[in-house]
Formats: sequence, structure tokens, C-alpha cells
Amino acid sequence: MNMNMKNRISDKVTHTFSTSNGVRAVLTTALLSIATAAFAGEKVDKTIDTSSSPKVDIEHIDGKADIRVWDKAQVRVTGELGDQTEEFIFEKRGDVVVIHVEVEHHSKSWYQKSRDGDDLIIYVPSASDLHYTAVNADVIAKGITKAVDVEVVNGNVTLESIGERVEVESVNGDILLKNVKGRLEAGTVNGDIEATHEGTTPVSFTAVNGKLDIASSSPDVSVETVNGRIDLSLQNIDSLQINTVNGRTFAKLGLNANGSIKANSVGGAMEFIFQDDVSAQFDIETHAGGNIVNNVSGEKAQKPKYGPGSWLRFIHNGGAANVDISTVHGRIEIDQK
Repeated sequence: MNMNMKNRISDKVTHTFSTSNGVRAVLTTALLSIATAAFAGEKVDKTIDTSSSPKVDIEHIDGKADIRVWDKAQVRVTGELGDQTEEFIFEKRGDVVVIHVEVEHHSKSWYQKSRDGDDLIIYVPSASDLHYTAVNADVIAKGITKAVDVEVVNGNVTLESIGERVEVESVNGDILLKNVKGRLEAGTVNGDIEATHEGTTPVSFTAVNGKLDIASSSPDVSVETVNGRIDLSLQNIDSLQINTVNGRTFAKLGLNANGSIKANSVGGAMEFIFQDDVSAQFDIETHAGGNIVNNVSGEKAQKPKYGPGSWLRFIHNGGAANVDISTVHGRIEIDQK
């Protein structure tokens, strides 16, 4: 698990927002821009013409953003700026639309979430490539059919009907993913992840303190937690990797021929439910206690004459796939539908 997620996101966001105060002067005629000094509570409603598939780069410190799609080759920003806003930047650089909201960095509370942050509604073409970064903000994005990359430090993220590629990270906040397609990577330090996904590309989820509730048709799934429950509803798996320290794991899945499951825990219970005709070689082990329950076949777990631990090894229906599950002192149960 990437235990440096919090530092990496924080460093990146700090670097992103470390621009100088004052209004940027845009002098080149090749650059279409709107960059003006902003006032607390100022309302904005501005539009820039783009292609039908622009790159959109959004950065702000505090507040919330509601990102919506429409059928125009334009990007539009409406809403109200926050009480610490100093500059609003809306520029087109080639085919990249830049939306940056600068705040008073000299203020002691610029990094703290306030009640009166930016409240923005942003309209983009559905085929946009979106990159969004914020420090203290909640973001909602719906309907984007290309790539979406979201990074927040403190805030909740909701993505719905997103396609092709999704990368989302939050340090403190929940992540809700609805009807996401294509490649997916999601991670949080303190927060839950709930996702429904369709597609055959790999998906991965990480959480330090939080629950993972995942439904996916991907054949390649990876999940990692430290403290948090894992609930997986999967279809036909080629590769499933699970790593957890403390937290219950429940997985319901179909296992393909030549598929592989590798699952490890320290103290969390793990339960796997396979299809009725699963063909696999099972290798299950507890190291310092724990318990193994086998509802797939009649084989029983064995224990050493001296010392803790137990193991269960058997081949079922020809052993086409591999199932390798281990725990230090948790409970492992395998079953069929």
C-alpha cells in the first residue's frame, strides 16, 4: 500500500498553489484569458470557446465544485467566489482550459476549510479530459466520457457515469463512484470508498482507515486496507489481490480457469464465496491461531502437533485456478453459491 499518499498529495497541492499574489497579465494574443482581481463573494459567469474534447485544469483551495457536461464546445464557469479569494483565472492555453482560483496565502487560515469557500458550477463538453485539484473542497462530476483525475486533501469526491480512465485520491474524505467505466484507481487515507464499475481494464482501491464497498465486472482487481471492512461483488476474475491488516473481508465472485487469488490479513476475518463449479487448487493457512472453515469440499484443516496455526490444501474440480489465502490470527471461510 502507498503509505505516503498523504504526503504526496499535500506536497503536490502545496506546490500547485504556490503562485505569487497579484493579477497575472496575459500579453500574448495567442492566449485567450480572463484573469482578474476578485472580491469576496463575487459572482462569476464566464464562458470560453473550446474544441469538443478539451483538457480542463481546475484548481482551487476551498469550497465546492459541481462539474457538469453539456453539448456545447465551450467551458462555462458560474457561481460565487469564496471570502478569501484574491484572483480568478480563466484561460485557454492551446486546447487546455485553465480555471484557477487564488486565495490570500498570507492569511493564517487559507489552508483551513471555511463555510464561505468557492461555490462553482462548471460546464464542460462530455469528451473533456478533466484534472481537478483542491485543498479543502467537495467535488461532484458527472457524465464525462474521457479521463478524470481528481486530487483533494480534505473533501468528498463523487464521480458518476465517467468513462475511459479515472484516478481519484483524497486524504480525508469519502469517495463515491457510480457507473464508472474503464481503468480505475481510487485511494483515501481517512474515508470510505463506494464504487460500481463496468469494464475489463484493471481496477485498484486503497484505504488506510475506511471501508471499501466495490462492485465491478473487471477481471483484474486489487484492494488494500489497514483498518476497514472490504466488501467485494465481482464477476469473472483472472486476478484478485487483497491485503488488509484489521478488518473483515467479504468477497463474492466467479473464478476463471487459470485465475489467481492472493489474499493476506493479520487479524481480519476473510470470507470468499465462489461459483458452484469452481475449479481451483486451494492453499489456505493461519500462522498464529485463527480458524479455517471449508464449505467447498469435505477436506478438513490440519494443525501441527505442537504450536499454533493450521493449514488446508486441496484440489477441487481439477484445480484449474489458484487460491492462496493466509492470515496471522484471523478466520478464513470458503464457500460456494
